[in-house]
Formats: sequence, C-alpha cells, structure tokens
Amino acid sequence: MKLRILTVGKLSNKQIRLICEDYFHRIGRFVSIEAFHVKQEKIASLSDGEILDKECDRILDKITARDHVVVLDKSGRQMSSEIFSEYFNKLAIGGIKEVTFIIGGPLGVDERVTSRADLLLSLSNMTFQHELATAVLLEQIYRAFSILRGEKYHK
Repeated sequence: MKLRILTVGKLSNKQIRLICEDYFHRIGRFVSIEAFHVKQEKIASLSDGEILDKECDRILDKITARDHVVVLDKSGRQMSSEIFSEYFNKLAIGGIKEVTFIIGGPLGVDERVTSRADLLLSLSNMTFQHELATAVLLEQIYRAFSILRGEKYHK
C-alpha cells in the first residue's frame, strides 16, 4: 500500500515540520508514504469561494480515478485508533493500492473535493490549524500500523 498526504500549503512551522518528518520516517517502515502540496491562496486576495475553487482545482489535478481518497473534514467520521487501524486492514484486504489523504487550508476544502472522497475523516470535534492536523494525522497513521503489527507503541 502507498500513502500520499496532500496538503494545501507547505509546512512552514519548523517544529511541526520536524514532527512530521519523524512520523514519515516511522511510517515508512510499514508502507510507502509521500507528501506533496498544492499552492495555498492568500486569504486577502480573493473571496472565500474563489479561494476554495482555485485550491480545489489544484487538488483534483493531483488525484487519479484509482486513488482511494480520504478527506479531513470537520463533519467527517471520527474513529478510535483501533478502528482506524482496522480501516487500513480492510483497505489492504480489499486490494486498495493507493490512499490519498487530503488536508485543506485555513478555509477547508471545496465540496467538489469532499464529494470525491471515499471517506470523510474528522480528527476531533475541535478545529486544528492545518499544519497541526497533518502532524496529528501522521501520528494516528503510525499508531494504526503499530496496532496492526502488534507493536508496543499503542500501549
């Protein structure tokens, strides 16, 4: 299985970037994982709708019809770490080869992106800054694979 983490905007916070790099390295022991981003529009330059539309076009250009797409969204399904690990197991059993996680920018993502999702996932009822959401997602992916492998990390 190959995981792809698609974010709107780069990770500019050095401390969060270091945490993410650590988890990318850890996850890489279990599965192939890569990160990429699309340009984030400047909030002051356009209306919210125009920003979401432009970012949406960039996101949709980066995913293919064969991708299993998980979009982080506040209205998405919340899962325990154990259920999240079972989700990965079901994907693997189902023959899913590529999973793309999408994390929007400060405004979230356009409904065209959420309608393309195979799963809408919520990390919490709280809203996280998108860079921090990336770190939390990566930690939970690592935890999920640790659970599947029976490793001590989850304990």
